[in-house]
Amino acid sequence: MKRLSLQIVLICIVLQLQSCSSCIITGPAAYCAFQNLRSVPALPPHITHLFLEMNQIREITATSLSHLPMLQQLDLGYQRVPLTIRNNAFSKQTNLTRLVLGFNRNLQLEPNAFVGLSNLKFLYLYHCNLNETILNSSILEPLASLETLDLFGNNIKRLQPAMHFTNMTGLKDLNLKLNSLDQICEADVVGFKGKNFRHVNLNHVKLGAMSSEAFNWEKCGNPFKNMSFEFIDFSSNSLNLSSLKRFFKAIQGTKITQLNLAGHYGKGFSFNNLPDPDNTTFEGLRESHLQHLKISRNKIFALKHGVFTHFKDVQVIDISQNSVNRIDISAFDGLQTNLQTLNLSHNLLGEIYSYTFAPLTNLRVLDLSHNHIGVLGYNSFNGLTNLQALLLTGNAITNLGLPASLPKLQILKLDDNKLKSVYNIAHFASSATKYLDVSNNRLTNLGDVYMFLSKFKNLQYLIFNYNPVETCRVDSRITTSQLKTLYLDHISLQSVWSKGKCLDLFDHLGQLQFLSFTYNGIRTLPLSIFKGLKSIQQIDLSSNALTHIQDNVFPPNLQKLNLANNFIAEPQPQIFNSLQCVDLRMNRFHCGPGLKDFVTWIQETNVTLKGPIDQLTCEFPSSLHGVSLVNAYDDTFQIISAVQ
Repeated sequence: MKRLSLQIVLICIVLQLQSCSSCIITGPAAYCAFQNLRSVPALPPHITHLFLEMNQIREITATSLSHLPMLQQLDLGYQRVPLTIRNNAFSKQTNLTRLVLGFNRNLQLEPNAFVGLSNLKFLYLYHCNLNETILNSSILEPLASLETLDLFGNNIKRLQPAMHFTNMTGLKDLNLKLNSLDQICEADVVGFKGKNFRHVNLNHVKLGAMSSEAFNWEKCGNPFKNMSFEFIDFSSNSLNLSSLKRFFKAIQGTKITQLNLAGHYGKGFSFNNLPDPDNTTFEGLRESHLQHLKISRNKIFALKHGVFTHFKDVQVIDISQNSVNRIDISAFDGLQTNLQTLNLSHNLLGEIYSYTFAPLTNLRVLDLSHNHIGVLGYNSFNGLTNLQALLLTGNAITNLGLPASLPKLQILKLDDNKLKSVYNIAHFASSATKYLDVSNNRLTNLGDVYMFLSKFKNLQYLIFNYNPVETCRVDSRITTSQLKTLYLDHISLQSVWSKGKCLDLFDHLGQLQFLSFTYNGIRTLPLSIFKGLKSIQQIDLSSNALTHIQDNVFPPNLQKLNLANNFIAEPQPQIFNSLQCVDLRMNRFHCGPGLKDFVTWIQETNVTLKGPIDQLTCEFPSSLHGVSLVNAYDDTFQIISAVQ
């Protein structure tokens, strides 16, 4: 024992560790965070990933990392004392590709702090209280391979990158979010000339000077001249709609693939002091070849005539989380050719008219979920002949009316509405429909399920949960079905079956693989109820009122069965032998002679039981209440008298 202790002490001395347990070393990675370290600990030279965040390291010098020549990633973020990076601190770290210095308030960087980092690709300097010197000085010049520069949440007031940035040909990602930039002008950003940025974040950069009516736009020029952007976030700045329009004109011709413009634009509901965007707002982006426009989380009330007319190439428009209550005729003019996805969810729309989306002949996805739609006007959705997905979740639709036919519709979500009838849905949707969700409505006829399956020959996924079913009037018969997944939870199925109704519901579902009908108060399974389920793999019968399971009631091909939270007292083990997995937790087991075979089975079976075996406990008799089944019997499978 003394020899072992001596060996441990010697190891600590050799490694010069402040504490034997300071770092956890796993392969080439050393985890040294939250250890109150005051300097870089001595570590094996093979370490490539070093995590030193949340310590008390005050400085990194030229010798601090000299014993770690293989470092590829280094995290020095969030030191709890002021951190200084000395000259040549990384001069030996030619393999370093990722450096994190974020959350070091008042970080001090000496002029040659980054010398030697010729292969660094990712530099994170967020929340370090840095000013514009980080960009306009030569401190970043050694970083010739830099791809990502994160300056989130600093104190940069003017964007003036030094000319050495022109040599950083790989720079793709720039994060300037939450810096108080006063303006961005052409002469200032010449260092970024020729850059093809992948991701630029200018969210919350204020641009106070540019929001002034007196700002000289002609003198400022084009701040994005000879640049391009795959994605730019220009959200939540100080520019009003008039200044924004001028900004777009200033950057006219700049290629932008995706633009995020969340913020404060629009007049909102019941206000008139601020305008909504109109057909001139985005005029400056006409030649930008924009493909994805995101103007969510604004206050837009009306989509005005021709507001998007300048976006000939746009494929996705996201207007979610606004206050849109009105869509003018021709609001979507100009989008006929390329627009494929339109998101209008979480707005204040109340009705849909025949003209509303008529120009969008190439639209594939329309999201109108979580509005206030109560009426689908006559011939609504007219023109959407290529629509594949229509999302109407969370509205107030009581009936479907007479909308236009959607011949290519594959996904239809009508859940969380007030539907009392699905009359005419077959005209509305089509035989192409594969996914239908009508859960959380007011449908009372289980016969609607038969109708869906008979009309929609390609339906594969049907959700009918949470409907107050009272009866089963069948007007359509199922012949063949492609259905693979069926949810019938919370629909009072027991009350229908107890009347002898709809007992053939599953007879023609030969392709069904998953079936769920939880919370239905089912007390017993009707004879041969599953006889048609030739392909079934999983059935969820949890949270019902089953007390007994008949032999051979389940199809032989069934693999997974959920019977949790029922009232099964003495299950017969042979029922489960063909399964791969069964869940019997929260049943009301009666620990008596009739349960012996089952207790033996759960200890010997190869069938997977969901949850630990000790979660299967006795409900009765009261003397055994809460006792695990396997502890309720002795070795001869007699009830243990001590607990009786």
